[in-house]
Amino acid sequence: MDFGDKRLNERLRKVVENGTGNAEKSILGSGEGRSEAKAFYRLLGNEKFDMDELQATATGSTLLRLSGTVLLIQDTSDINLNGHKKTEGLGYCSEYVRGIKLHSCIAVSPEGVTFGLLSQSYETRQEAKSSLTKAERSVRPIEEKESFRWIETLRDATSVVPDGVHFVTICDREGDFYELYAEAKELGTDFVIRVTHDRTSDTNERIAGKIRKTGAVGNVTINIPRDSRRGIPARQAEMEVAYCRVNVLKPINLASEKLPPKVTLNLVRITEINPPNGQSPIEWILATSLPLNSDLDVMTIVQYYVQRWKIERFHFVLKSGCNAEKIQQRTYERIKPVLLIYSVIALFIMTVTYMGRVLPDAPCNLFFDDDEWKILYRVAHKTKIAPVKPYSMSDAVKYLGQLGGYKRAPSDGPPGLQCIWKGLFTLFIVVDALVGQV
Repeated sequence: MDFGDKRLNERLRKVVENGTGNAEKSILGSGEGRSEAKAFYRLLGNEKFDMDELQATATGSTLLRLSGTVLLIQDTSDINLNGHKKTEGLGYCSEYVRGIKLHSCIAVSPEGVTFGLLSQSYETRQEAKSSLTKAERSVRPIEEKESFRWIETLRDATSVVPDGVHFVTICDREGDFYELYAEAKELGTDFVIRVTHDRTSDTNERIAGKIRKTGAVGNVTINIPRDSRRGIPARQAEMEVAYCRVNVLKPINLASEKLPPKVTLNLVRITEINPPNGQSPIEWILATSLPLNSDLDVMTIVQYYVQRWKIERFHFVLKSGCNAEKIQQRTYERIKPVLLIYSVIALFIMTVTYMGRVLPDAPCNLFFDDDEWKILYRVAHKTKIAPVKPYSMSDAVKYLGQLGGYKRAPSDGPPGLQCIWKGLFTLFIVVDALVGQV
């Protein structure tokens, strides 16, 4: 990052280092006292501190890591800042909550390694509730709707992703709207989107009914993430898979819009076969532009969509690990760069965690300098003797997990994100104390 001022560059570097090593703490807590916190606040207020340049640098760093097929996962999360009654320019993220709608696009490999942040946008409503009726809202041009951010993000991705990279946009049910399908077709980009609207096809059939009547082509075992809101633990689910092709008609309320009269979608249905007692079977209906010429193609679509969970984990680290909902700034405009910086830190934590699982044999010095990986080994093994060569990422994640409270019980999986950010916190405290002694 170059602001054209060495002091500003150094201040930003220090802020990111402090934040990475002190997840769960405030700006004041992550630095070395009030003087560092004040320096960060002055950075945010400096006229040379350019938010667009900061975002372009984060995006550029992510683009350098991309190759082959990359999943671009979009989603919106509400940043609850309800206690910030006097923050200048801050409105609402929902009818009852003051805050920011944060829309992010992260780049993830098909195997599940996060590459970084591709884009991020921010929105705060000046009115808690729209005065328009539902009918009035439905006929507004897409550019006037909040859902336009999905299209803008798709356009941004299309314009910056390097040649030779095949990207697939992944969206949950919020992305299931006709204008987004039409835009993706216009741009020639691929997508996998979970269907929520039971649209009409050109054969006058409801698409959900058609795919549910389509016979299964096989079974697949899916790891279902934990649902913390309903208190349902993570589990493996045996699911049947079916697919078909449909032409979806343009909705009546978009009749005046310059959109194609229909779009062609491949539908994939994934339905749980034997759900746990007392639970309804899980069913996903996915719309995709990717070809479905074999059972293997169908399974690929399923595996791509399963990686959508990574953006939920991103929101978890951002809010619970980096405490994004405890940001205290005097203005809305100064909250946005802090969210961006915290997002970069959150994705670093995720990348370390998932690299240890997906590419376990990669060397740990991809992410840690010599002092860091040597001290990590010494602390984990309670020894004064440091290794000579870098060890694997799987070992690094295991050691970080130990520092973060990972119990390593036989039934446990690999260390989770919370253990890793706590482990990083412990590691960097020790690095500050011992650097120069290895």
